[in-house]
Amino acid sequence: MKLSAKKIYSIVFITAAVISFLAIKSEHYLSEDLTVYEKIESGSSFNYLIIGDSIGRGAGAENKDLRWYSQLEVLLKDFSGSRARRNMLVQSGATSFEGIYKLQKSPKFRDIDLILIFFGENDRKYMDPEQFTFFYEKLIRDAKERYPGSEIITIIESPLKQEQFADAIKRVSTHYGAKTLDMRIPFKQSGMLTEHLTTDMVHPNGKGYQLYATTILELIKNNIEIDAEIASLPKPLTRDQSIYLYEKKLVTARKGFMRENGINISKRPGDYLEYDFEGPILGVKAIRSLDGGTLKVYIDGKYVRTLSTWWPFTRERYLYIASGLDKGRHTVRFEAAEKPSPNNTSEKSVIQISSIIIAKDKKN
Repeated sequence: MKLSAKKIYSIVFITAAVISFLAIKSEHYLSEDLTVYEKIESGSSFNYLIIGDSIGRGAGAENKDLRWYSQLEVLLKDFSGSRARRNMLVQSGATSFEGIYKLQKSPKFRDIDLILIFFGENDRKYMDPEQFTFFYEKLIRDAKERYPGSEIITIIESPLKQEQFADAIKRVSTHYGAKTLDMRIPFKQSGMLTEHLTTDMVHPNGKGYQLYATTILELIKNNIEIDAEIASLPKPLTRDQSIYLYEKKLVTARKGFMRENGINISKRPGDYLEYDFEGPILGVKAIRSLDGGTLKVYIDGKYVRTLSTWWPFTRERYLYIASGLDKGRHTVRFEAAEKPSPNNTSEKSVIQISSIIIAKDKKN
């Protein structure tokens, strides 16, 4: 049987298409089995996730191209041709507690190969090293459970002066096989003054972020050379790692706070909200804004801390309050303070609270 030229062309075209499809599928499945280091070495694309605070976000850089991750992506492209596809869970002023909750609430990103974690500088303002160790491990553990094939790089931020917090990052990272970079070292070794590497003695400028990018690239190159294994998921280092965080919206007592669109709002000193809760951990979901005021927090009748809800931009935030409480029942009271936030230059002092954030055992 003699085939026409048209039929022969159709057969050839279909055969080529099938071969091409199978090659793409084969490459896709092979890519899924590679570590981030193998992908970078081969020049393949990979997906990475940043979980962190303002330094993780690149705050302080003179423009977007000078943020650490923008510079790192260029360096990776120049090194091997590898394209790094970025995903971010970042918030200026955030703690590891907020990082955990943002990770828990976020949609699952696709095929994350590498996670970089930036916390510590804010945490030391609100919690002690033991509390930080617990939340930092919880964040690493949750990230690794969600993205089992991912490598984890933990960053000791350049402005961190509290050695116990740096030691906690190293200890937890070592336990999980995560790779730690102490950015205080390259900053010191650069021979440059802090004011020349930062915008405000805390947040790096473009030159400072260049040190972040080049140091991360050198770590990646070294791990490629030694064929490093990626982070693992061993037994927990600290207790109670099986918990997850969730919101409780039911208010048990109030004075002055008015509820609007699911948010409890106060504009007068002395107004208060009370919630009953169980468990050892407490946070609050609040709106921070230019008109944000301050509120005093009492747990079981005892003063715990004063929180500011001022922020230069309106943002929903998940603020850490306390941990290590008894596992039984507690009452928390949020009371609008008379003294406004020192950063608030408006004539308003507004408190906006959506709910409290508490812990529950995953097994229950």
